[in-house]
Amino acid sequence: MPIISNRLREKTAALAHNPSPLIDRVYATLTSPNEYQALTPALRHDVAESITFSVNLWFKSLLSGELPTAADLSGFEQLVHRSVHQFVPLNLVLRALRQSSRELWRAYIELGKPDGKLVEELLFDVSPYFFDYFEVMVRSIARAYRDEQHRQTRWRNSLRQLLCNILFYSPHDAKSFRKTAEALGLDFSAPRIALALDVEVTGIDSSTREDEFERISLAASRHLKVAPDDLMRAWHRERLIIWVPCVRGDSITRSDRLVTDRAASLALGLPHVQRIGVGLMNEGASGWARSAEEALKAIDFSPKRHDRNRVSLYSSIVMAECARHTDTASRYLSALLQQLSSEPDLVSTLEVYLEKNQRRKQSALVLGIHPNTLNYRIERIESLLGASLDDVGWISKLDIALKLRRSTLAGC
Repeated sequence: MPIISNRLREKTAALAHNPSPLIDRVYATLTSPNEYQALTPALRHDVAESITFSVNLWFKSLLSGELPTAADLSGFEQLVHRSVHQFVPLNLVLRALRQSSRELWRAYIELGKPDGKLVEELLFDVSPYFFDYFEVMVRSIARAYRDEQHRQTRWRNSLRQLLCNILFYSPHDAKSFRKTAEALGLDFSAPRIALALDVEVTGIDSSTREDEFERISLAASRHLKVAPDDLMRAWHRERLIIWVPCVRGDSITRSDRLVTDRAASLALGLPHVQRIGVGLMNEGASGWARSAEEALKAIDFSPKRHDRNRVSLYSSIVMAECARHTDTASRYLSALLQQLSSEPDLVSTLEVYLEKNQRRKQSALVLGIHPNTLNYRIERIESLLGASLDDVGWISKLDIALKLRRSTLAGC
C-alpha cells in the first residue's frame, strides 16, 4: 500500500468516519437495475452490507498502509458464502464490489478537485494500488464463491445419495426420509411424480456424468415449470430418476396429464434422451419409490419402434399391471396371443394395428405390406380368436395382452 500524505490521510479519515453518504450513493446506483429490484429485502440488506464492508476495508488498508489480513477477508467470505446459499448470482456480487470501487474513486476525485497536489497524489500514487486492490478483491471473491458452490454441490450430492438409498432400500424409515429431505430443502410431505429418463452415458466418466445430470435437471426445471432445487434426482437401474412435486389437492389423473404434457416438452428439448417414463403421483418415501418403479416399468413396457413423442406412461399400462398380478387374468390374456403364435406375423400386425388406432393405411405403411395383405391378416386374427377388431371390449383385452407380452420380454 502507498504511504499517503497527511492531507490525503485527513480526507480519508473524514470519509471513513462518516461513510454513509458514499455507501448510500453506491447502493442507489447499484439497485436501480431490475435484477436487483427483484431481490428480496433480506438479500438487498446483504448487498448493502457487502458495500459497507468493501468500502470500510479500503479505508482501513489505506490508513494503516497494510493489505487486508486473512481475518479481514474472512468476514467478506462469510458474506460471499451467504450469497451462494441464497442463490444470488456471482455477477451481481461482483458488480456490487466494482460499483463500490467506482463510486469511492469518484468521491476521492471530488475531494481533490480544489487541491492540485492532492489530485496528483491520487492519480499517480494511489490509483495504481486502488484499482489493483479492488481487482484482487474481485478475484478473491470469485474464488471464494466458486469454492463454496463446489462444497455445497458435493454436500447436496452426498445428501441426494443418502435419500436415494432410503427411498430404494429403506422406504419405511420415515424419520431418516424426513430429516434428509428437509436438509435438501425438499417438502417431504408433498406428493410427487417420478420421471425415468433413458440417458446415454456410455463412455462418460463419473464427474462429467454428474455435470450432464445437472444440465438435464436444469432443463427439466424449465420444461416442468418447477424451481431447480424443488427437484430430486438419482441414478437408479441405469436411468436418471427425477421426482417432480405436484400441486397439493390435485387429483392423480390431473397431475398425470399435466406432468405428461410437460415431459413431452422436455423430450423435445433433450433429443439425446431416448425415452421418458412417467409414474403416478404418490406420497412419502414408499410412494416416491413406487412412482419411480412405475416410471421404469413404463419404459420397459413401451414398444421398441421409433416414437417421436418418446414419453411412456404408467397410467397407460396400469390395467395390464393389475392383470399381470392376477394369475387367472394373466393366463387368459397370454392364451389369446398363444392362439396367434403359429403365425408370427399376426402378432406384430396386431401390435402395429392397435398402436395406430386401427388405421389400416398407416398400419400397412409401418409394416411395409400391401393394404390387402393387412386386411387378410386382420381377418385371420379375427378368425383364430373368434373376435371382432371393431369391438371395444376385444380391443381392450388384446391391448392389455400385448402389453403383458412386452413386460415378459423385457424381463419385468
